[in-house]
Amino acid sequence: MRTDYNCYIGGWPFSLRKKASLDDLMSAHERHGFETGLVGSLDSVLCNDPLEGDIALADILRHTRYGMSLTVNPMLPNIERDFAKAGELFDYSAFRVYPSVHGYGFDAPEFRNFMDIAGETGKPVFIMCSFGDARLDYLLMQRPVDMGPLKEFLGAEHRNPLVLCNIRMHEIDSAADEIRKHQNIYIDTSELKHSMFAIDDLKAGGLAKRLVFGSFFPLFDFGAAYIQLEGVDEDLRREILNRDVLKEVMK
Repeated sequence: MRTDYNCYIGGWPFSLRKKASLDDLMSAHERHGFETGLVGSLDSVLCNDPLEGDIALADILRHTRYGMSLTVNPMLPNIERDFAKAGELFDYSAFRVYPSVHGYGFDAPEFRNFMDIAGETGKPVFIMCSFGDARLDYLLMQRPVDMGPLKEFLGAEHRNPLVLCNIRMHEIDSAADEIRKHQNIYIDTSELKHSMFAIDDLKAGGLAKRLVFGSFFPLFDFGAAYIQLEGVDEDLRREILNRDVLKEVMK
């Protein structure tokens, strides 16, 4: 089943997108043969109460074929209470964290606490290593990835599948040994657009089987995200598009 693991609906204050609704996302998916996706709420990312946006997203996705990622900011208080409330109100398939936007490192106690809580669920954790157009940093100063703590984090054992989203090739290269060490660490394709031969290079490095498709819709054009797979070996392209990270979590 073709799955888009990095897609959103809602508004983003730094980049006006006229087509950012569920209908727009579904239309893009249908044009390219995608059956489903893991959807996040753009409205929740910068909200002091992410649960508000996620409740609205859950209502939109109800009775659709799409899964939902819960927006998490570990730096906010009482996240355990929010998880419990979310579990009572709606189903969600995964967690999504934004360390670059929310300004914490992978060694932050609050993040480690979140991972302990998430570990009890077994649900995948999608880690947004960056978010949006770097040229807008004068509006939103994102925290760069600190590779030391990231590599230490990836090198440890985790009960959850981890998906590194919007991660750049030089960061993948730096953490390649840690990624190869564990079978439950994946990489999405959303930032590979900056390297013409990225997928071939990752295949040569033994990481092709860790790739999953992510469009970063609507902040990046879906067609442009998909065209990265042009010229890729057909069997490998099929694997990337159909890899099941969520397994039985997302139904």
